[in-house]
Amino acid sequence: MKYILIIIFLVSQASAQNSVEAKNKNPFPAKYVSVADQKLNIRTITLAPVYDNVNKVYSDPIQKLLIDLLQNDKVWGYTPYPESSKKIFVETFGSNPNEVLETLNKTSAQGLLTALIAKGPNGINAKLRLYTADQGLLLLEESFQDSEVFEIPKLRDEFVKLYQNLKNKLPYRGFILSRRGLEVTINAGEKNGLSVGQELTVAQIIKVNRHPKLKYMVSAEKEVIGRVQITKLEPNLSFAQITFEKETGVVDVGAKLLPTDYISYPLPVINANGDVIDDKLITPLPEGALSENNPDGEWRPKEPPQFGKAILQGGLTQYSESTRLVSGTTIEASQSISPTFFMGGELWITPNWFVDFNVLQSFFKAENGLAGSNPSSLNYTLAKYSGTVGYYFLLQDDFWGPKLSTQFGFVSYKTDVTDSNPTAFTSTSSGGMQLKLAGTFPLDPDLPLELGASFNLLLNPVFSESPVNSGEANSRINSFALYGTYQVSPSLRYRVDINFEQIQTDFSGPSSRTNPARSTTQVLNNQLFGLEYMF
Repeated sequence: MKYILIIIFLVSQASAQNSVEAKNKNPFPAKYVSVADQKLNIRTITLAPVYDNVNKVYSDPIQKLLIDLLQNDKVWGYTPYPESSKKIFVETFGSNPNEVLETLNKTSAQGLLTALIAKGPNGINAKLRLYTADQGLLLLEESFQDSEVFEIPKLRDEFVKLYQNLKNKLPYRGFILSRRGLEVTINAGEKNGLSVGQELTVAQIIKVNRHPKLKYMVSAEKEVIGRVQITKLEPNLSFAQITFEKETGVVDVGAKLLPTDYISYPLPVINANGDVIDDKLITPLPEGALSENNPDGEWRPKEPPQFGKAILQGGLTQYSESTRLVSGTTIEASQSISPTFFMGGELWITPNWFVDFNVLQSFFKAENGLAGSNPSSLNYTLAKYSGTVGYYFLLQDDFWGPKLSTQFGFVSYKTDVTDSNPTAFTSTSSGGMQLKLAGTFPLDPDLPLELGASFNLLLNPVFSESPVNSGEANSRINSFALYGTYQVSPSLRYRVDINFEQIQTDFSGPSSRTNPARSTTQVLNNQLFGLEYMF
């Protein structure tokens, strides 16, 4: 009886196992798909309301165009944006990833597309951005600026190019739609540049590398899992045979396709009314698509400077000092040619917030203006140190466009002069907390010049002198500057600065100086020339 029960148990277990296997429609073992790969499975897109600053003159036709592009897209589908009673500012998506995730959750879409159009003195500035479920962060961005594009038909053409370029920045050119045995169907065809017999690499995205500050994708790390060869073509579809698999069944629905030879998403064709009527293949490679440093053809962005800038300059300072003694005598010292060196830096914390710091030094000799005082020639060393935290007010939706700024921090002036007997001039130290107001304005886009000006206001400046003093000091410090830059490359500019600074001090009370001063005035004018490097 015992053996009969054992036999029945084994038979029932075998039957249950066969039943499970019969119900399993996928004969291949379970495979691992990375989270990064899953979050780049973009099937449907929702479009946020397009924004412009000219009362919807541009936003309405571009909204209609983008919806039409999405509805006619052979890869992406379109999901309407959820209705909302609150006003939508597309710029907030970049600083509020949770709002992106909330929108994607409501629409069941995998991507959120936003468009912004700003009209200004330099023409039209437009941006097209794609956000995904990967932390709700910006994935891709395309932009253009043109001083001559104002007509709606031309703007439509530009947005069609932005749309195509945005898709071609994706780290894949299509994916597997279905599989049967070793036969697969691909959502890319003749209009994508495929040809019969062409071999494509199948890969999985294992990591998205993002810009450390702005968080958009700069590249993607991939793992090759197989290869397929095209056997049949249609305009937007193709059929292929699997020629290699890393593991059995790993090439499956959703697997990403990386071309051996560069292929692209086709350019949508629109008619005069802005309706999408067709797609056409664009065969030329994007600039920099293939190079020695980029042999696989994956798009690599040419990044504009993102972190800050460094300034190195040399030039001349005109210095004059005038001290009026209590006796009524006025003594003066001046130098019209004194070598000057300047080093400065600016770190961009966000597109608006920044930190600025700089150092200026100069040295020269000047005649001792006090009769009977020795030595007759005095050595001067001038130094200025400053550090501020500032905020940029962008006058357009463009960091490189016109902007105003306000800064708050400290500034320190130091003047070291040779001791003389009797005392003619003293070494001084002055400075305090400063409020700086500045503005920068690019000229015509065809002329890479930028002009700027700044004004410094010191709040309750302090003043001290050594080795002797003329009593309690009351100072006023004024500073005004003009500058201009000429851009020679995306990261390098020539820079010219002209600075005007005046330190005026009145004295009162007890003095340790044998010939006390009633007031003193120091005037510094700098002309600086050098380079501005942005990184």
